[in-house]
Amino acid sequence: MKITMLASGSKGNCTLIETKQNKFLIDVGITYKALKNRLNEVNVTIDEIDAIFITHEHTDHIKGLAVLIKRHSIYIILSHGTYKAIVSRKKIGITYEYYNVIDTEEEVYLNDTSIIPFLVSHDALEPFGYVIRGEGKKIVYLTDSGYISQENEEKIKDADVYIMETNHNIEMLMCTKRPWSLKKRILGDNGHLCNEDALHTLLRVVSKRTKVIYLAHISEEANNEDILLLTVKEVFSQCIHQNDIKFIVAKQYELSESTLL
Repeated sequence: MKITMLASGSKGNCTLIETKQNKFLIDVGITYKALKNRLNEVNVTIDEIDAIFITHEHTDHIKGLAVLIKRHSIYIILSHGTYKAIVSRKKIGITYEYYNVIDTEEEVYLNDTSIIPFLVSHDALEPFGYVIRGEGKKIVYLTDSGYISQENEEKIKDADVYIMETNHNIEMLMCTKRPWSLKKRILGDNGHLCNEDALHTLLRVVSKRTKVIYLAHISEEANNEDILLLTVKEVFSQCIHQNDIKFIVAKQYELSESTLL
């Protein structure tokens, strides 16, 4: 199994996962042109993509969807709420026949790969995170969540790879010129995870099998790589597995380092 983050951040999110039998994306929050170009960098074409799993309806997760479904017949898997938001509010692909609407915890199979959605806490209609299992590996994708419940912590425990939101440093966020209403939204339970909250959650769920953690959906204005990695060092100094885990800072405008499991 191979994981490549094509883009990650408030300007657009898209992740490619390749198995022996399938290739699929989580989100398509970059333009169609950017998607083609970044897939080309890893020698993949859009026609090779079997499915796209959407987390929620915000633009930075579906920006390229409208053009994509006009040009290609690819299965789009998403929640009932996200489907409603995309079709009724955004008028994307109203007659598109390849939308596959699923329930929370409804397991989807791509050959021998299992993908299970779970609800996260974000200001969208029915936002999903995903647990992916295949080839004896477990991958967790969890971004755009204001907090992580104990129930979700149980679901994401003991994974080989985590793609986890580390959106902001609270002090940096408060120093931005953003209006208080936006700051309040980001800091709220339906907003975004700060560095400390995300990393302390990870500290509780990682295990000896955990090899890679992608630090994802990083704010350009309210976070930076140096502060984030310093926080990683401080928090994970308590972790007995720290020397076995590789931390990768996901990029907005370029591919992040791929992980081969």
